[in-house]
Amino acid sequence: MLVAVTDSVFPNLDVARSVLSAIGADLQLAAQPTPEAIVEAAAGADAVLVTYAKITAEMIGRLNRCRIISRFGIGVDNVDLAAATGAGIVVTKVPDYCSASA
Repeated sequence: MLVAVTDSVFPNLDVARSVLSAIGADLQLAAQPTPEAIVEAAAGADAVLVTYAKITAEMIGRLNRCRIISRFGIGVDNVDLAAATGAGIVVTKVPDYCSASA
């Protein structure tokens, strides 16, 4: 299983890599947060993790195996939801990302 990361603000992806390795998945970061580099990294991925990169309908059309796009954040306004839905791709988010816990 392959999980592609479009872009990241984290110093490294060790936590995500550790969690995904527990299910036998490999993590691959796009060389740059550009549409071409993202598609190159994600074309054969089963899942895509996105922070700020825009995921357009054209890009989604080039994702051959993707079943889920998950946002490292609270919104999904950077993902073309209609295109993802049309391609049978689930889009998720982290609604309490960066919220303070009591």
